[in-house]
Amino acid sequence: MKRAYRERALSRLYEDLQSDDFDAREYALFQLVLLLRRANPDASADDIFAGEQLSRELRRIRLSPADQATIVERLMRLISRHEDSRASVFWALGDVSANVAFARASAAMGEFGDQFSGEAAFQACQALTIWLNSDDFDLSLADALRAEKKPLRLLSRWASASDARLANCANAVMSRLRELSD
Repeated sequence: MKRAYRERALSRLYEDLQSDDFDAREYALFQLVLLLRRANPDASADDIFAGEQLSRELRRIRLSPADQATIVERLMRLISRHEDSRASVFWALGDVSANVAFARASAAMGEFGDQFSGEAAFQACQALTIWLNSDDFDLSLADALRAEKKPLRLLSRWASASDARLANCANAVMSRLRELSD
């Protein structure tokens, strides 16, 4: 794919991420997830065929590690600007390598976690679970998370939430962190 076409397609997608229109933002996040899943070397046939929902230009793009870092940067900005998209942002982040997204996502949890909706908190826990259980997870990232007081305090609070789904997921994250410290 010619570089200019690739850059133009990604630029349009990034513009939609910044939209004030909730639906345009959410659709852009959905497209990003499809791109991220297709970029995963272990992508399933379902992930690859789900990409058929992408435009022709986006289907031709294969995300590099640098692209993923750019995506994480843009998603972090989205977390700070649009609280109604935070759950979807963490859902998308779960498809990015832990080495690229974990530290930034943990920092966002510390900064904005008190303001998360129940769904955003659940999606943050889901992303943490995916990363903590990934084969290439760097244990120093878990050490850094354990050193941060605010994300741990949030996880503890979420673990005792009345929403059983959130409580179970937060407890799973805390259990996995304990396992990794042994």
